[in-house]
Amino acid sequence: MAVGLEVREPLLDHHLVEFGARLPVAMRVRGATGKWLMKRAMRRYLPDEILTRRKMGFVTPVSAWFRGPLAAEARHIVRGSALGETGWFDAKALESIVDEHQSGRSDHGRLLWQLLMLDRSLGHLFGAGRG
Repeated sequence: MAVGLEVREPLLDHHLVEFGARLPVAMRVRGATGKWLMKRAMRRYLPDEILTRRKMGFVTPVSAWFRGPLAAEARHIVRGSALGETGWFDAKALESIVDEHQSGRSDHGRLLWQLLMLDRSLGHLFGAGRG
Protein backbone atom coordinates (compact mmCIF):
# COMPACT_ATOMS: atom_id res chain seq x y z
CA MET A 1 0.00 0.00 0.00
CA ALA A 2 2.94 2.35 0.52
CA VAL A 3 3.41 2.52 -3.23
CA GLY A 4 -0.25 2.31 -4.17
CA LEU A 5 -0.15 -1.40 -4.90
CA GLU A 6 -2.42 -3.93 -3.29
CA VAL A 7 -2.99 -7.38 -4.69
CA ARG A 8 -5.59 -9.90 -3.54
CA GLU A 9 -6.58 -11.73 -6.70
CA PRO A 10 -8.37 -14.71 -5.11
CA LEU A 11 -10.57 -12.35 -3.13
CA LEU A 12 -11.51 -10.29 -6.19
CA ASP A 13 -13.59 -13.01 -7.83
CA HIS A 14 -16.99 -11.32 -8.13
CA HIS A 15 -18.86 -14.52 -7.15
CA LEU A 16 -16.84 -14.73 -3.94
CA VAL A 17 -17.35 -11.03 -3.21
CA GLU A 18 -21.12 -11.33 -3.79
CA PHE A 19 -21.27 -14.40 -1.54
CA GLY A 20 -19.34 -12.62 1.21
CA ALA A 21 -21.53 -9.52 0.96
CA ARG A 22 -24.66 -11.62 1.54
CA LEU A 23 -23.30 -13.25 4.70
CA PRO A 24 -24.60 -11.98 8.04
CA VAL A 25 -22.06 -9.99 10.04
CA ALA A 26 -21.90 -12.76 12.66
CA MET A 27 -20.39 -15.08 10.04
CA ARG A 28 -17.84 -12.51 8.89
CA VAL A 29 -16.71 -11.17 12.27
CA ARG A 30 -16.47 -12.93 15.64
CA GLY A 31 -15.25 -10.74 18.47
CA ALA A 32 -12.03 -9.15 17.25
CA THR A 33 -11.56 -11.75 14.50
CA GLY A 34 -12.33 -10.52 11.01
CA LYS A 35 -12.75 -12.86 8.03
CA TRP A 36 -13.96 -15.44 10.55
CA LEU A 37 -15.68 -17.80 8.10
CA MET A 38 -12.80 -17.71 5.62
CA LYS A 39 -10.29 -18.50 8.39
CA ARG A 40 -12.50 -21.32 9.63
CA ALA A 41 -12.79 -22.77 6.13
CA MET A 42 -9.00 -22.61 5.64
CA ARG A 43 -8.11 -24.29 8.97
CA ARG A 44 -7.46 -27.68 7.41
CA TYR A 45 -5.13 -26.13 4.81
CA LEU A 46 -3.20 -23.50 6.79
CA PRO A 47 -1.46 -23.64 10.17
CA ASP A 48 -2.76 -21.50 13.03
CA GLU A 49 0.36 -19.28 12.95
CA ILE A 50 -0.70 -18.17 9.46
CA LEU A 51 -4.41 -17.80 10.23
CA THR A 52 -3.92 -15.88 13.48
CA ARG A 53 -0.90 -13.70 12.67
CA ARG A 54 -1.18 -9.94 12.56
CA LYS A 55 -1.73 -8.22 9.24
CA MET A 56 1.52 -7.90 7.29
CA GLY A 57 2.42 -5.68 4.41
CA PHE A 58 5.09 -6.24 1.85
CA VAL A 59 7.66 -3.94 0.38
CA THR A 60 8.11 -3.68 -3.36
CA PRO A 61 11.67 -2.90 -4.41
CA VAL A 62 10.76 0.00 -6.73
CA SER A 63 13.95 1.88 -5.89
CA ALA A 64 16.05 -1.06 -7.04
CA TRP A 65 13.84 -1.54 -10.10
CA PHE A 66 14.50 2.03 -11.26
CA ARG A 67 18.23 1.38 -10.93
CA GLY A 68 17.94 -1.94 -12.77
CA PRO A 69 15.17 -3.41 -14.92
CA LEU A 70 13.13 -0.18 -15.02
CA ALA A 71 16.06 2.20 -15.50
CA ALA A 72 15.02 2.88 -19.10
CA GLU A 73 11.45 3.58 -17.95
CA ALA A 74 12.77 6.20 -15.53
CA ARG A 75 14.65 7.84 -18.42
CA HIS A 76 11.53 7.63 -20.58
CA ILE A 77 9.65 9.78 -18.05
CA VAL A 78 12.08 12.59 -18.92
CA ARG A 79 12.16 12.10 -22.70
CA GLY A 80 9.33 11.09 -24.99
CA SER A 81 6.70 10.32 -22.38
CA ALA A 82 3.09 11.44 -22.26
CA LEU A 83 3.99 13.18 -19.01
CA GLY A 84 6.86 15.02 -20.69
CA GLU A 85 4.54 16.18 -23.47
CA THR A 86 2.23 17.92 -20.97
CA GLY A 87 4.82 20.53 -20.01
CA TRP A 88 3.67 20.23 -16.40
CA PHE A 89 7.16 19.47 -15.11
CA ASP A 90 10.57 20.99 -15.75
CA ALA A 91 12.44 18.40 -17.86
CA LYS A 92 15.79 19.34 -16.30
CA ALA A 93 14.38 18.85 -12.80
CA LEU A 94 12.99 15.43 -13.80
CA GLU A 95 16.32 14.47 -15.35
CA SER A 96 18.09 15.52 -12.15
CA ILE A 97 15.72 13.35 -10.08
CA VAL A 98 16.42 10.34 -12.32
CA ASP A 99 20.21 10.99 -12.26
CA GLU A 100 20.27 11.33 -8.47
CA HIS A 101 18.26 8.15 -8.06
CA GLN A 102 20.16 6.01 -10.53
CA SER A 103 23.54 7.14 -9.19
CA GLY A 104 22.46 6.23 -5.66
CA ARG A 105 22.87 9.80 -4.34
CA SER A 106 19.16 9.92 -3.42
CA ASP A 107 16.24 7.55 -3.21
CA HIS A 108 13.44 8.84 -5.42
CA GLY A 109 11.91 5.42 -6.07
CA ARG A 110 8.42 6.27 -4.80
CA LEU A 111 8.37 9.57 -6.69
CA LEU A 112 9.53 7.87 -9.89
CA TRP A 113 6.86 5.19 -9.46
CA GLN A 114 4.16 7.84 -9.06
CA LEU A 115 5.45 9.74 -12.10
CA LEU A 116 5.53 6.52 -14.14
CA MET A 117 1.95 5.67 -13.15
CA LEU A 118 0.85 9.22 -14.04
CA ASP A 119 2.66 8.90 -17.37
CA ARG A 120 0.99 5.57 -18.13
CA SER A 121 -2.43 6.95 -17.19
CA LEU A 122 -1.95 9.92 -19.49
CA GLY A 123 -0.80 7.59 -22.25
CA HIS A 124 -3.93 5.47 -21.88
CA LEU A 125 -6.21 8.49 -21.73
CA PHE A 126 -4.70 10.45 -24.58
CA GLY A 127 -2.64 7.89 -26.51
CA ALA A 128 0.52 9.95 -26.17
CA GLY A 129 4.13 9.34 -25.27
CA ARG A 130 4.89 5.83 -26.49
CA GLY A 131 6.67 6.68 -29.68
